[in-house]
Amino acid sequence: MRPKISVIVPIYNAELYLEQCIESVLNQTLRDIELLLIDDGSTDNSFLICEKYKKRDNRIQLYTNKNVGQGLERNFGIKKSTGEYIAFLDSDDQYKENMLEKLYQRAIETNADMVSCRIVDMHDGKIIKEHPLNDKVLIGCKEIKAAMADMISYEEKDGYSGCIAVWDSIFKRDIIENEGIQFFSEHLLFKLMFMTHAKKIAFCTEAVYLYRVNDTSFTHRIDVSVLKRIVNLYNEVCILFGDVLKDYNLKRRIINRTFFTLRFNINKISKTRDAKDFYRILLNDQEIMRVIDLYQPTNLKNIVVYYSLKWKLIRVFEILSKIN
Repeated sequence: MRPKISVIVPIYNAELYLEQCIESVLNQTLRDIELLLIDDGSTDNSFLICEKYKKRDNRIQLYTNKNVGQGLERNFGIKKSTGEYIAFLDSDDQYKENMLEKLYQRAIETNADMVSCRIVDMHDGKIIKEHPLNDKVLIGCKEIKAAMADMISYEEKDGYSGCIAVWDSIFKRDIIENEGIQFFSEHLLFKLMFMTHAKKIAFCTEAVYLYRVNDTSFTHRIDVSVLKRIVNLYNEVCILFGDVLKDYNLKRRIINRTFFTLRFNINKISKTRDAKDFYRILLNDQEIMRVIDLYQPTNLKNIVVYYSLKWKLIRVFEILSKIN
């Protein structure tokens, strides 16, 4: 009999927090699970840590590849998994001990294809933020499409529910397999593709996913390549979901999302020595500026950032970074 949930963890040089991550899965109150640890050619002790735990628990599968990237590692894990549902966990994050049981119970109660939970941001073992989440069930194409559109906007005023990343959710494996859903670049694209095939999506309001906020996190390594990713995401969402969400003002929403992502990364890069170089490259990137020209700011902070970009006012970014 196949396990209820397969947990897929891509790993690269994660020795600092890896043991806490693995133990948070093995100590789940839901015991009928499998854990797939997929090492991406780590040069630290990550693989040795995985081997140690594999010897202790027969629910663990351990694989190693060579620098193929997190997206392809997740695709590899999907192919090797056997669970009724699939979950994705980052190697520096953790589950609360009842996370998988809560999400699986919610899935069974509602007959949902996907269940998402509330996320907690942690720093140095302390909660610094709990992200809001509505307790609801989305049924049918119309409700799910509306949620997809709100997710793309990434603005709470548009009714945003849930996280754009995949690790807050469990996904019915049969849908992933039957529809050939894969990771190509961003979490958001995988989640949106799954949602287009889901008939019912539920939410769990308990804060059970612990997201670690730290300076060495993969998502906090900012360089100029992030600009290419921002533009690529804009283009991919427009191409993949233009027809699906044509009645939900998709263009405005993806422009909002692009601006939000850019503002987020400006804030991150402002704390580094490379900030000025980043600003100059940003302001001379014609593709990015073309998208920014289409944005319509909605509050004072966005207005300041928007016109600083539009008028290429590097000094304003420097002042904002000191305020932040």
